[in-house]
Amino acid sequence: MMTKQIPKRTLGDGMEVPAIGFGTYGLYGNRGVQAIDSAIDIGYRLIDSAYNYENEGTVGKAIERSNIPREELLVTSKLPGRYHEYEKAVPAIQESLYRANLDYYDLY
Repeated sequence: MMTKQIPKRTLGDGMEVPAIGFGTYGLYGNRGVQAIDSAIDIGYRLIDSAYNYENEGTVGKAIERSNIPREELLVTSKLPGRYHEYEKAVPAIQESLYRANLDYYDLY
């Protein structure tokens, strides 16, 4: 367990976010779930993901297995440029949430 809490920063809209987060690029399958779970266990509360990482299921499974309530985690993701039109963005974001088995992202 981390002995010090990660400091927070306030965004322009007033949202508070941890100053550092845990990136999930390259984390897949059970080993990825274990790595993310370990990061949460030691104190990371910002979990950074992206549609293009193609590991949303891994991220979602780690969050599901965690002893930390979902509302205490800040989960981020990013939309690929090919989906930046509204008509393409909405279903792409929905699909990303379905794959991660999440109801929402905190920051997208």
